[in-house]
Amino acid sequence: MQEHFGRFAAGHGHLGLYARISRGVAGDAQCAELLLHARPGQARPVLWLAALHDLVLRRPDVAAARWYPSVVGADAVPVGDPWPDVRDTVLAHADELREAIATRTTQTNEVGRSVYVTAGLARAAADLPGRPVVLVELGASAGLLLAVDRYRTELLVEGEEPVVLGDPDSTVVSRGRLVGRGRLGSPSTHPLPSVVGRSGLDLDPVDLDDDDRRRWLEACLWPDVPGRVERFRAAAEMVGAHPSPLLRGDLVDDVHRAVDLAAGRAVADAGGRPHVVVLTSWALTYVDNGRRVELARRLAQVARELGEVTWLSAEPPGCVPGLPSPTQSEAQAETVLAVRRWRAGRERDPELLGTAHPHGEWVSLRRAAPPPAPPPPTTPRTG
Repeated sequence: MQEHFGRFAAGHGHLGLYARISRGVAGDAQCAELLLHARPGQARPVLWLAALHDLVLRRPDVAAARWYPSVVGADAVPVGDPWPDVRDTVLAHADELREAIATRTTQTNEVGRSVYVTAGLARAAADLPGRPVVLVELGASAGLLLAVDRYRTELLVEGEEPVVLGDPDSTVVSRGRLVGRGRLGSPSTHPLPSVVGRSGLDLDPVDLDDDDRRRWLEACLWPDVPGRVERFRAAAEMVGAHPSPLLRGDLVDDVHRAVDLAAGRAVADAGGRPHVVVLTSWALTYVDNGRRVELARRLAQVARELGEVTWLSAEPPGCVPGLPSPTQSEAQAETVLAVRRWRAGRERDPELLGTAHPHGEWVSLRRAAPPPAPPPPTTPRTG
């Protein structure tokens, strides 16, 4: 286990606190062995770090807590080496940490991902201007990304005014750089579509009214990334007051159920069929290849029933079946942004939109493809 922490520290040197803690664990077998109690497939340094973060959020009196900006504030964190205090805390509370590691899984609901979700949503709906959207997220956790239209998302372009998507007056603000050759233009020409229905699907959805579950989501965030925890808290407050419906279920087996939940009321209210946008963001990476293909098959079935369906994906390379081959640089990116579209029940050519930082620090867009020709009108059967 110690070598896992060494690799994490080497790859995340920009994280001052977590890199130093991980280097300490890499040299300490007694602390590292706690990770041996994780569930199969969960024995990752981020789970160990989340368990400790959860502990200091619950117990701000422990020695390690003073090193966490999420506990004491960024301006109050001392200068020096956190490892002695961290080691003392870990060994003094080893049983609590061991239980958390054995029973929990990492479950990140990163609000900063709204940077690439809004950019992708604007592109996904560009060929259906004015059509309201039903948004369904698979692997939704607490459903924070289902509220992207209620946040202020700023796409920062060097030398230009930022492109603002969503609610410009929102108390939840995400900022990320817009790079690459593609551009969205001004919000007036590329607004977000109106979201008239939403639902989330997760194996273990999080109720934000549950303080323990809500704190664990926060604990899974990296506390020394400026603004990340604060943005989560603001979004959790907003979404907790007006939550989206969340279903417990499998993202493949139960996708039809999630679409029905979101679309049913929207159809009743709008009196017509909405554009269904199904979002996956770092969810398919935990799904077997065969199940990914089955998800595409089921979305095609939904499209035959509802007409207009778009699968907006933000996943590691190779996770989404049926996409065109990426460029060499796109294949090396951590997150590939893409769409598969069904219009009038028939699938159009899939499209790679670009790449993104997994937490939304930047998004790089390809130039927009020309809009496809509308489907030919169907002749109703008679007799």
